[in-house]
Order: sequence, then structure tokens, then C-alpha cells
Amino acid sequence: MKDKNINGTKVSKVLYEELKKYLDNHEINPTIVDISIGDDFGGLMYSKMKQKKINQETGIEFQSIHYDKITKTNLIKYLKKLNKDENVNGIMIQLPLPKNLAKYEREILDTITPSKDVDGLTTMSSGKLSIGTDTFVPCTALGIEMLLKAYDIKLTGKTVAIINRSNIVGKPLAELMLKNNATPIICHSKTKNLKEITRKCDIVVAALNKKEHIDADYIEKSSVIIDVGVHKNAEGKTVGDVDYNAVIEKAELITPPTGAVGPMTICMLAYNAAKSVYGEEINEILKTGVEKAKEIIKQTN
Repeated sequence: MKDKNINGTKVSKVLYEELKKYLDNHEINPTIVDISIGDDFGGLMYSKMKQKKINQETGIEFQSIHYDKITKTNLIKYLKKLNKDENVNGIMIQLPLPKNLAKYEREILDTITPSKDVDGLTTMSSGKLSIGTDTFVPCTALGIEMLLKAYDIKLTGKTVAIINRSNIVGKPLAELMLKNNATPIICHSKTKNLKEITRKCDIVVAALNKKEHIDADYIEKSSVIIDVGVHKNAEGKTVGDVDYNAVIEKAELITPPTGAVGPMTICMLAYNAAKSVYGEEINEILKTGVEKAKEIIKQTN
């Protein structure tokens, strides 16, 4: 029986190996500074997980800086200091920001020098992506693109429902799908007749932050389902935005609630970090890694 699960852990393992091989043969190992503010438990845990995984797999130095509280003025002052620090290659800020800073999010993000924007969230990075110029791409969107390619899912001509319109997932993923000659349809909380839209699509990306909301009625047989959501159900089990057990029978391929998009997001951050030092040649390392992952998946499936 065919394994319908899209395994991001397996793909990221191959990609890490390819990146580490590259970095081991180059003098500079990138340094990332990750800034988190406030008491968001999930965000703090994610930061620690990124730090451990990236350093363990690639040797990239990942510095986590946490502030319980900080003013906008002091945060911008610190970011400008990091911009000037030649020993720091990448800067990122955990989102969402706390209430006292949230309304200044764009100003804060745009303080980061674009060449150090490893999260791909500055206005410069977003603008470059929209006009097809090489740039840093937000890690979740890039990770989804690489997963689809590793599983040899042909994107040309495919219709892709993206249930998210954020700068982190929905918008950059739509740009990547256009780049691959697919037809993206961005859906959101105000979209009418969502089921009618998603049932007509070859690929459905669920990032609506609603626990197990997407059931079998939302998809057509043989579609590919990418689940970005992460939640805990009443039993404490990790689930996604997709009702995995209800959907897997109809889907051609599907990401399980764990071990899929998450590992790829962290892996793409490592690639963006390397790109902050070595530029566009990292694109070729990523491409080579995806081709190797594709071959491994063909052999094991």
C-alpha cells in the first residue's frame, strides 16, 4: 500500500547533509541572532528547538536573545547595533510581537538590514519576491515549496488553494506557486464558499489556525494536502488544521500533524542563514539537496 504521508523530517535530513557538506568546505560559518519578546511559551520553545536543531545539523551558530519587556526605541537601537556587527550574519524576530510593539511591527522589521533578513519579512525582501528577484523567502513558504518538489509534485498548471493571507505563509507561498507556473487562490476568514473552492483545487494548503477544521468535505479525491496548523486536542495529542484521519483516505498525499512542515521550516532557516553569507550559490545547494531527497523518496515509496 502506498504511503500517503509527506515526510518533512526525511527530506530535511537530506537537505541538512547537503548544506553541512557545503559549509564544512567554506571558511565562514554563519551566525544568527533570534530575538524573542514577552512570555509566549510556544514561541520560546520554538526558538530553543531552532537553536538546537540548526546548530546540531549544520554547526551554524544560533544565538537566542530574550527580553521579558523592551521599548520600541530600545529594540530598534539593538537591531541597528546588530546590523553593524560584522560577526552577525542573520537577524530575526519572533512574531507576533507583544501588544506594546505590535502596531510598530513593520517599522521594527524594516530596521533589519535586508542582507541579514533571514526570515524574509522586510519590505525589501517581500518586494523582491513579488517581482521575481532572488531574495530571502519566508521559511515556512519556502519549506512547503521544497516539500512539494521533493515529492515530485508537478506544479505547472496546478490549482493551489492557500488558506492564509499572512506575510509569513500565504502571500509568499502564492508568489512561489506563480513562479512555478501554478495558479494560487488565496483564501481567508472572509472567503465565501470555501469548500467549493478547495474541492476544485489540486493542492490545498491549510493555515487557518482552526483545529481540525478541514475535513473530507473540503477536498476532492487525489488532492495533495499541506497542513501548517499546530494544536493540542482534548487528549493532549498534536493535531493540525486538517482532520488527518478523516482526510487521508481521499488525499493523494498529505502532511501528518507532526514531522512535515515544521522540520522543513527550521531547515529553510539554516539555508537562509547560509545565503546571508554565500548568496545565490546556496540556491544550487538547495536544488541539489531536493533532487537527492526526491530519489530517496522514490526508492522508499
